[in-house]
Amino acid sequence: MDQDEHQIDAHRRPKKLIFAPGDIAPTAEDPTPEPQPQVSPAPINNQLAQEALRTSTSTPNLATETEVLSHAARAHQFGTNPPLTISQIHGTNPLHQFNTWFRDPRLPASSAPETCTLSTASLPSGRVSARVVYLKELDERGWVVYSNWGSREGKGGQVFGPGDADTLGAMPEPEEEAATITAEVGEGNKWGALTFSWASVERQVRVEGLLEPLSREESEMYWRTRERGSRIGGWASWQSRVLWSAEPAQLEVNQRRKSVARLQGAVADGDSVVPVDIDQTDVEDGRALLEAKVKEMEERFAGVEDIPLPPFWGGVRLVPESVEFWQGRRSRLHDRFRYVRVEGEEEDAKWRVQRLSP
Repeated sequence: MDQDEHQIDAHRRPKKLIFAPGDIAPTAEDPTPEPQPQVSPAPINNQLAQEALRTSTSTPNLATETEVLSHAARAHQFGTNPPLTISQIHGTNPLHQFNTWFRDPRLPASSAPETCTLSTASLPSGRVSARVVYLKELDERGWVVYSNWGSREGKGGQVFGPGDADTLGAMPEPEEEAATITAEVGEGNKWGALTFSWASVERQVRVEGLLEPLSREESEMYWRTRERGSRIGGWASWQSRVLWSAEPAQLEVNQRRKSVARLQGAVADGDSVVPVDIDQTDVEDGRALLEAKVKEMEERFAGVEDIPLPPFWGGVRLVPESVEFWQGRRSRLHDRFRYVRVEGEEEDAKWRVQRLSP
């Protein structure tokens, strides 16, 4: 294909906003293979290619494509840990193995190792959604996270069922029979997953299992540890409820002017920056509705020292059916071990251990 044909073909391709498949420089111990003989146009400096591929118009042109294809694609090469072998992990219990990794001194509190992604799916569509949450407890039964579960638009509807009402009046108690819960709130999907990613130590943990609500007493114990503002926020937030929306035509009308490129604030000091004309160019986008709800709750609980737990707010425990421990290895030949429950419940569970292909 000559250059003219290449340019014509390029017009048929969608514009790439990011295109950097192999832009990490090789190390001295792992040199990049020698490039193949080049054809016109002349090859460009690799650093220049990297910079070009990170611009706002990073769709590759003939020159950058030639440069990229002449080097082996590279991304992060894992090498922080020694190989992970079966003798290094807990032989009978994945929860104890998780605790060992979670307590790794290379994961300081400032890195927030409790951060994880909770994934759930709606029935009958099977549509999956995920959100970042914080692990608050781990015991012999499973992993516990806390949140607002009242919104039918969010994870509450996915786990406890969509139902007919806009909100879930109260979280079900663990001892309630499934038939009663289904009759009240519709059929939910109790299957969920948690993913922990600890990049600094090149490890991941993937947990899959069934979500079960904590008792109100258990949830209240954690609720009392939250600061007052977070308790007010728990009452005020209609989690995942739409507060404002705009059609495409409205967005075009309300688009900020180019003058907002002028920012006020000490960028060098790391402070937040705000558009100079934000008051003139912004339109109401629903934030005021949320703040009004917060004010309403502050007035409602004025003088109340111990703000009560909302009925729609609480904890859920992910009772594991499988737990995978992933540790990075060079050339993407990672070590992966998975525990799969074969019998027993919670503390009495027995686990099969499997090594997985990368």
